[in-house]
Amino acid sequence: MEYPSSSSSAILASFEGAETARIVSIAFFSLFVYEWLITFDEEVEYFWHGRWTISRLLFLANRYFALFILSFHMTVLSLLQPSGKVCIPALEFLFVGNITAIGIVQAILVLRVWYLFSNSKNIRLITVLAFIISLSTSMLFSILAARKVKILQTGIPLPTFIHYEVRGCRVSRPPMFWHIYFPSLCLHSLLYILTAFRALQNRRMLNQAPVMKRLLRDGGLFFFVVFVSVGFTSIGSFFDKYPQLNIVVMYSNFLVAVTSMAVSRVMFSIHSLAAHLGSDTTWLLNNIELSRVNWRRGNTEGEIIVEENSHESDNEAPGTNHFDAMKTTRVGVYNERAW
Repeated sequence: MEYPSSSSSAILASFEGAETARIVSIAFFSLFVYEWLITFDEEVEYFWHGRWTISRLLFLANRYFALFILSFHMTVLSLLQPSGKVCIPALEFLFVGNITAIGIVQAILVLRVWYLFSNSKNIRLITVLAFIISLSTSMLFSILAARKVKILQTGIPLPTFIHYEVRGCRVSRPPMFWHIYFPSLCLHSLLYILTAFRALQNRRMLNQAPVMKRLLRDGGLFFFVVFVSVGFTSIGSFFDKYPQLNIVVMYSNFLVAVTSMAVSRVMFSIHSLAAHLGSDTTWLLNNIELSRVNWRRGNTEGEIIVEENSHESDNEAPGTNHFDAMKTTRVGVYNERAW
């Protein structure tokens, strides 16, 4: 039997990494399509009616641009021995397209923080600037990485016992790949810190504030998903001696698929809460100060009862138990507006 040399072993490991990346891409593309199908009724209910808003445009862009990028990626992976004239432009487009898709996800989260801090121009300005810097830096690194991608020579013979049908582009792995996604990790950390800070400003009333509880829960889960996904991508890019891992994090589509699905769930969650309370998400997020008072749902759909002075005033001496018996209500009618 003829055993492979070290060069052949490296080639075989690269083929294995490319095939693993293709399998992972197929799996996450299938998961994305499945997620889209099972949530399509919610998409129609919350985003197909009413006037056009920024968040509605961003949500639909996230759903369908990500679907387009993932579909295009699957097409490239399915080509049988494509030429360099096909591979290089396709991969350059995918590098830029992936960052654009992640930028749309980030824009949705920035918009949510924008509403949460409606009375703080400084925080709004910092958030927008951080988003612009993060997206611009990631896009620059992505373009530089795409230009360093080279078509690998295919004339190297493989061991005689290997029979391998190669699909997709056989290209080099760009160096310093982790630079592309590190700015995104920093931005998401900032966005979650701001969301948690807003939610925990009055921890005493957190249990009576479903909006704050929902924002804190969804924000925490989304940040965990992003941290694990981006962290795995960044760490995996260091292991250039292990192409079975390195190629997967560079050339599979799992990061776009995971972040897109996660942010869609976040938006469905807040719209579901708005519909449950009989209001719209713009009102919920802009009137987040309700979390600082004692409020509950009324008996009528869409009715919120707020007990005035139901908590101790900052100027009131400790130990006093003065409560105003007056109650006010705000009845909101859910009109399918998107935040």
